[in-house]
Amino acid sequence: MVASGVWAGDIPLERAHSLQEIGPDRRTMKQELERIGYLGEANASYQTMPLGGPQLQANNRKIGIVHGVQAYGWHTITVKGHDCHTGTTDFVNRADALLCAAKMILHSHRLAVKYEALASTGIIKSSPGSTNTVPGWVQFSLDIRASRDDVLLDMEEHLKSDFDKIAKGDYVNGLNDDLGVFGRPCTTEWTLDAPSRAIRFDSSCINSVRQSADDVLGHRSKDLVQDMISGAAFLPADGARPQ
Repeated sequence: MVASGVWAGDIPLERAHSLQEIGPDRRTMKQELERIGYLGEANASYQTMPLGGPQLQANNRKIGIVHGVQAYGWHTITVKGHDCHTGTTDFVNRADALLCAAKMILHSHRLAVKYEALASTGIIKSSPGSTNTVPGWVQFSLDIRASRDDVLLDMEEHLKSDFDKIAKGDYVNGLNDDLGVFGRPCTTEWTLDAPSRAIRFDSSCINSVRQSADDVLGHRSKDLVQDMISGAAFLPADGARPQ
């Protein structure tokens, strides 16, 4: 995505090169490109990724014709409670930030199903990071996606409202009640890291890919081609994990 942004003129090359990894080494993208020998002068290149492979394989299709890209929002959610000792602090007197964050992550999945959208968490950080200390600070990533901008915005507002209720101990689909004991409230903060609106590809590009699929597959194309959201073409890759 960064490379595509640079090629399209949306992301300055210097900014892309200076992006740092989330790991402890904090190496930049330019350093890693140099390390693997991929820092070059080419203005454009082709990239092959098995993004649609699992869907195509599950439906016994050979080519996926992509009609567009989902709207998405990448967020960082910060949950604040209070550090306390696990042995001397009972549940009623805990403001457990990690437990609160876990409820939010579970709820984001449930709500995404309701909206026929997607929600995922790939990064979780907690502090102070001790076996016998209840975390008082947690930060997690939240990637939410939908096929339409209005659906994404509605789901985002719904999640913000529900996360606030979860942190306060209010009723949200039984998340606080099912545990028997709630404890003390936490607080939440949202940071929008990267927004992106839904994109519908030009019909001529879609038709061009479809015609190419017809040329490759012939009379079988009707049974082996699948329309997809996410002009591009997806191809299945044996044994490949979703990317």
